Amino acid sequence: MRNSNDFKFDITVAFVIFAFLIVISVTYISIFFFTKISTQEFQEKVKISANNIIQIYKTKEDIIKKSTLAIANSELFSNEFKINPEIVSSIFKIFLSANRDFLKIKYVNQYGKTIVYCKKIDHEIMCGENDKNNFIFRDFKLQTSIFTKEIMTNEGLVFETISPIKGDSKKGFIILESTLKRLFNNSSNFYNLLLIDQEGRIYYSNFLKAKSIFDLFTYTLADRIKKANDMFVTNDIYVVSLNKKFKLVFIQNKKLINKTNEVSQKLAMIMILISVFLAIPLGIFFSKPLYNFYRDLDKRVKEEIAKTQEKDQLLMHQSKLAALGEMLGNIAHQWRHPLTRLSLLIQNLEMAYNKNKLDKEFLENFQKKALSQIEYMSQTIDDFTNFFKKDTKKEHFCPKEIIEQALQLMDARIKQNKLEIIFDVKNTEPIEGYKSEFSQVILNIINNAIDILKERNVQNKKIWIRIKGKTIEIEDNAGGIPEEIRDKIFEPYFTTKFQSQGTGIGLYMSRVIITQHFNGELYAYNSENGAVFVIQMDKTK
Repeated sequence: MRNSNDFKFDITVAFVIFAFLIVISVTYISIFFFTKISTQEFQEKVKISANNIIQIYKTKEDIIKKSTLAIANSELFSNEFKINPEIVSSIFKIFLSANRDFLKIKYVNQYGKTIVYCKKIDHEIMCGENDKNNFIFRDFKLQTSIFTKEIMTNEGLVFETISPIKGDSKKGFIILESTLKRLFNNSSNFYNLLLIDQEGRIYYSNFLKAKSIFDLFTYTLADRIKKANDMFVTNDIYVVSLNKKFKLVFIQNKKLINKTNEVSQKLAMIMILISVFLAIPLGIFFSKPLYNFYRDLDKRVKEEIAKTQEKDQLLMHQSKLAALGEMLGNIAHQWRHPLTRLSLLIQNLEMAYNKNKLDKEFLENFQKKALSQIEYMSQTIDDFTNFFKKDTKKEHFCPKEIIEQALQLMDARIKQNKLEIIFDVKNTEPIEGYKSEFSQVILNIINNAIDILKERNVQNKKIWIRIKGKTIEIEDNAGGIPEEIRDKIFEPYFTTKFQSQGTGIGLYMSRVIITQHFNGELYAYNSENGAVFVIQMDKTK
């Protein structure tokens, strides 16, 4: 393939002699080429669009299921303490804020009665108890695994995911509703789109309002569309299954075709008149090789950029959900002890009443201790919310402070695993970037260290955190990374944990954050004790 330098002489000569004519010719050729939409082009493009929509749908479905399971399997619904509706509401609010597609989440008991719910109303999140729309499911007592269904609401088509808490329907259910409205927002103007069910009823249309395809087409054609599956019913109508219940119908935009054909024909006539005898031969001779070269190059670049952006966006979203799951686990650890103390206080209150020792001084003492525990739990929620709040702009901050905050949030888990943290700060320098993203990296590395220490049942568990300037090292004494996987740990979706315990994107996204957003480097090596993860910030400075 020729490179751009090979065309410099050709382009210089062509534009010096015939600049005006060649510019006009190439302009009208480009307009004519790119606005001419044929039936063959429609059929090629519509298959790609259909595959993209189906892939996005499956990705959304997978994210919604994993999110529902993360809540249903969290320590929030442990049997060790009574479930507090206010606490559940606080967690539900954080969960709905994490994804703009999530509309409503609720917790219902084994009899289908709503205990706590939160939903989005006009860009605000409202919570309450005893929702009037109780959960209705004929055989819900026998359900032991997650199941899904599509429903129609005021928000349009909604994906509803229902999961029994920790796989036991007797403990109740978590129900998550998520909008599919944005699934069709990227539809192109070269086709019109319908979403229909197996009976031909229309649930979505981007060009006409109708209740059924029998209102839009003849009975024969509508019946063919209803029965079709993954095929072209005619040259300009394509039907593909979205799932067992719904089908997508792509219809070629005739108005756009006619308009672009008319414009293309007029522009072509003008081009022919201007370029007669001379402009066309020379313009084609000099510009076609360059045009083809840059067209192919631009096409490949755009495809690679689009693939990379889509992949990074999906991984970043999954990484945020994983961080949210870690946060829920840490909140559960932090609340376990104050909830136990509250339980003991309540038992003491009952014993004092039974022994006629319930006087004003006892009640005041009880109130003081109970409010202290509740205030501690409320402060924990505020700490986690502020810690994970998304930054809107870059700022200078001290890594030492962020690491100390992270250790404070993980204090309960550190104590539970009898872990010794050795914090060694030689000197520290401020760095510039997003504090929340840096926090995510630190939490991910430390959590991984705790997991491997626990998995390998290490005695005298230790983690060393060393800061020297803009270099941060986090080391554990779990024995190190096996040689056969050392080159794979930063690859996306690679994990040594069970699927329910790890996503395999934490270290990948951590490296992306450090390299792209902090202009640094993240790598790992084995020491005498175990694995050492090194973060080097601002390498070019």
